[in-house]
Amino acid sequence: MGPKQPRSTSLSREEEAACLIFRRHTQLPLDDCLYALQDSIPHLRRSSLHRLCAH
Repeated sequence: MGPKQPRSTSLSREEEAACLIFRRHTQLPLDDCLYALQDSIPHLRRSSLHRLCAH
């Protein structure tokens, strides 16, 4: 039962840090950050970014 090769849907610590630094530095809205970061982090989702930046 379940996937044969489970994959984590969360971001690595480095990816989380990159998202937070980018958002704080640019002061862009959430969706603009998402579109800018998806080139370098293709598995980034809006919900993951929102959870990181909601603090």
